[in-house]
Parts: sequence; structure tokens; C-alpha cells
Amino acid sequence: MTETTQPDVTKGAPTADKVFAYLAALLVLCVIVQFFLAGLGVWGIDQHKIDKASSIDPHRGFAGVVALVAVLMFITALVSRTSKTRIWVSILIAILAEPIQALLAVGGEHQHWVGGLHVLDAVVILGLSGWMHRVSRPLLKRG
Repeated sequence: MTETTQPDVTKGAPTADKVFAYLAALLVLCVIVQFFLAGLGVWGIDQHKIDKASSIDPHRGFAGVVALVAVLMFITALVSRTSKTRIWVSILIAILAEPIQALLAVGGEHQHWVGGLHVLDAVVILGLSGWMHRVSRPLLKRG
């Protein structure tokens, strides 16, 4: 019998695990920056509706960065072949960060309570990304 050698698919895992932990920390920082930009923008609104207020533009623009980091975190979770929990939570964060946040922001322009959900969703994203960083910190010491 001839033996076939299988490529070692776990060689990249320690590096991807570290990248995942750093991306989770970066996402926490990005969400905190988003809260700051939202507050800054809201206090800059001068008798305009929020959809016409240019003071909220930095918050709107930075939303793409938050979504990108969330998606990269999910991709890194897949590449590292990490735990199912990290994979599922990272995809949940990516979904909450991009399509859900955008829908809630648009909906908040017409129904204020939906805008309130936009903020609560951001708190959930912050909590989940903080949790993912916390449970991933031991991976930074690995290998």
C-alpha cells in the first residue's frame, strides 16, 4: 500500500487565531469610536432631520470600517478552524454590524423607536466582540 501524505491544514491556525483575537480587540475599539462619533454627530445637529445632518457623516462613514473588521473576523474564524462558538458568534457579529445596523439606521429616520434599536444593537455588537476578544486572549500566547 502506498501512503499518501495529507497537507497539514492546521499550520496557519495559530497565526489566524492571533489575528482573530486582535481583530476582536480592534472591533471593540471601532465600536467605541462609533459611539463617540454618533454622540458627536447628534450634538452637532442644528434643526435638521438626522438624514440631512452632515454632522453625523463621520459616524456613517466609519460604519463601513466596523463592518469590514467584523467580516474579517468571521473569515479569520473560518481560516483558523476555531471553535464553533467563535465561528457562529463572529458571523452573528458580522450580520448585526452590517445589514441589521443599516436597516435599523434607515428605519430610525421614520420611527424613533427603531433608531433606539440601532443603539441597542451596537451595545450587543460591543458585548459580543468584547467576549470574543476575552475568550481568544489565551490564543495570543499559543505557539
